[in-house]
Amino acid sequence: MAGYVKKRKRQAAAKPSRLASVSFFQKLPEILVWAFFAFSPLIFFSGLAPDGHPFFTLYDLPKFYFIISFTFLLAGFYFWSVAGDPLQAAALAKFLSTNWGIRLLVLWWLALFVSIFQALVPAAAFLNLFHYFSLLVLYLVLARLFSQPSRRWAAVYGLIGALIIFVPLGIFQYLGFQVPLLKPIFGPASTLGYRNPAAHFLALVLPFAFLAVWRHWRLWRAHATATRLFFFCTLLLVALAALALLFMNYSRTAIMALLIEALALPLVWLLAKKEGAADRGGKRRRLGWALFGSLLLVVLISLLIMVFPNSRKRVVGSYNKFKRGGPARMLEARYYHWGNTLMMIKEQPLTGVGLGNWRFSYPLYAASFKRDPLQNYKMQIRKTHNDYLQLAAECGIPALLLFLLLWGRQFYLLRYSSRESDGEEDWRLPLAASLLAFSVIMFFSFPMQMAYSRMFCFFLLALGEARAWPALLK
Repeated sequence: MAGYVKKRKRQAAAKPSRLASVSFFQKLPEILVWAFFAFSPLIFFSGLAPDGHPFFTLYDLPKFYFIISFTFLLAGFYFWSVAGDPLQAAALAKFLSTNWGIRLLVLWWLALFVSIFQALVPAAAFLNLFHYFSLLVLYLVLARLFSQPSRRWAAVYGLIGALIIFVPLGIFQYLGFQVPLLKPIFGPASTLGYRNPAAHFLALVLPFAFLAVWRHWRLWRAHATATRLFFFCTLLLVALAALALLFMNYSRTAIMALLIEALALPLVWLLAKKEGAADRGGKRRRLGWALFGSLLLVVLISLLIMVFPNSRKRVVGSYNKFKRGGPARMLEARYYHWGNTLMMIKEQPLTGVGLGNWRFSYPLYAASFKRDPLQNYKMQIRKTHNDYLQLAAECGIPALLLFLLLWGRQFYLLRYSSRESDGEEDWRLPLAASLLAFSVIMFFSFPMQMAYSRMFCFFLLALGEARAWPALLK
């Protein structure tokens, strides 16, 4: 009898640990998602050359390997969990069979695949194709994981975790303190390579950081505790420091992206508020608040431009170039890149020159519109500085149209409210802001040619589909 009692006590003592293990397993998706978004922008590699000087070459490739590896780790965990859950398996099957986002994405990937038969360097085409395939898998997994808002918040807090490391490093560099093994640039710490991708990272992440600030402001108002106040103040400080750091940098594209967000976000807010009262006075008040919000944000951004001298010089310099020579002078070298790329598209409009092969084909077209002064035997131009043109040149106009359909679908999905499933947070505002910022950056830079920002594009696509999916099922 005594032995039986001891056995029952041991079993009872084992129950809490078993419950704890179940709880950890339930939290594992959030932990993995947080780790993925926290570490992927920070991964880099640098070292010392044989002569003892530091080199700063591998800032994109480590992120490429990390993102691919973690994508298949996340996918393996997700599909393993789906295999043991008939409800999840049925939801996944319905998503695959009825969701137009995944269909457009697969069609786009097939268009990329067709282009590789025109590639001068097939190895580069296959490498890019494999990367896009891994991101397609990531899109599918995130679109299903993000059906639960807690996992979206895990991604947002992961991005904020990256900011907590990234922003102080950038401010130290701006103040003149060189961070060991980081590129010595005057601006954000170059864990993303150099100042432009670093500023773009800030512009894309800031809307989600301010969403977290708004969330914790509401939580503190509802339950005014010291802990909630601490989290609110900490997140607000991180978001404001990231905003200031963006202007310490002098990326005109990032500043332009913020201006576009400032003009469009109040309009998105106004459309979101159409779900409320339909009286004419309420509509006028909301329109007035939207216009006031746009004006206030534009004034704030203008003041930040004036406060930080490098940003002011870049904006004023661009304006003076426009006055002297119009758009061609303001665009600088992009004018030649874009014109010659249009000639490339004209010659290969359907299949392009091959995915990832623009830089290998460009020397053949470097003087087809106007001779590119930066293309010579000492320098090879590697990117168009316009992802729309580069996609059309590499993979053909059909591939560009499919991408625009896929991208435009995300703006169309903003019309659907998901407050019933998401609670008080309206994910449309940060999603619209980041989508607009990415659209602007793609027009003047090359985010789709870099591992991290390419992944962020698929993150936005997955978040947009996951948020609207419950409304689309009705």
